Parts: sequence; C-alpha cells; structure tokens
Amino acid sequence: MQAGLVVLVLLGAVVLVPGGQAMSKEKLVVVTNNHTNYLSVRCFSFNDDFDVTHLQPWNQFRFRVRKRLIYPSATMFNCSTNMGTFVAFKFNYECSEDKYDTCDWRFDEDSAYRWDPESKKWTQVDYQPNYESLTRGGVIKGYYAN
Repeated sequence: MQAGLVVLVLLGAVVLVPGGQAMSKEKLVVVTNNHTNYLSVRCFSFNDDFDVTHLQPWNQFRFRVRKRLIYPSATMFNCSTNMGTFVAFKFNYECSEDKYDTCDWRFDEDSAYRWDPESKKWTQVDYQPNYESLTRGGVIKGYYAN
C-alpha cells in the first residue's frame, strides 16, 4: 500500500514539475515610459532574455513572469535601461502576490517608480546607473533626442 502511495506521489511530481519547475500563475510586468524622450529597456532572468525595446513617451513594454512554486525566492527579473538598472520582479514584492494581476513600473527623467498595490501609491525606487558591465545586463546604450 505504501509503495503505491509513493509511486502516486512521484507521478504527481512529474506531472506538476515539467523541466524541474512547478507551474504557477503568471504575473504580468508592465514598464511605462513617463519620459519626454524615449526609454530603452531590456529585461532578463536566469531563464529568459528579451531584446532591447525602445519605448516612445507613454509607451509600455509588457512581459510575463511565472513564479516558481519550488524555491519561489529564485524568481527574479532584472531590467536595464539607458538610465540605470532595476529589479522588475522579485518574489517578495507586494505585487507578486496572487491577488494582484500586474507589477507596474514607470520612469521619468528623475527616477523609477513601482506601484504599491497595498498603499495605492507610486514608490520611488533606487535607480542609479551601473556602468560595471554592459554585457552582463548593465546600463544599455541609448541616445536622447531632444
């Protein structure tokens, strides 16, 4: 009887964990350019890497993140822009909870802001340029057109 239970549990793990990662609800990350100029953005994780996208003022870049059920703390997406770098999605952000559909970001000439769904306010985020490594996801090259 116990052997049958073990087989059933293992079979369930194989079905639920394709590629070593359990399935979970997707989260939409929305990056909005609140600049008067364009914003270049490239987002990446350990598993995914998107091309550079150039956003005109008030345009958006959207991508989906699937939060890991096994080791959810390993779920993270970084983004680079022509102004700096930021962590666009992290497992412990308020917006990562299942009760929220999106994690929203906006950028202006001075800073980056993440929407806090609990307080219903835009929160300024540390967004300092990091020129350490352009090839490892540091600040990407962008040009301002005034």
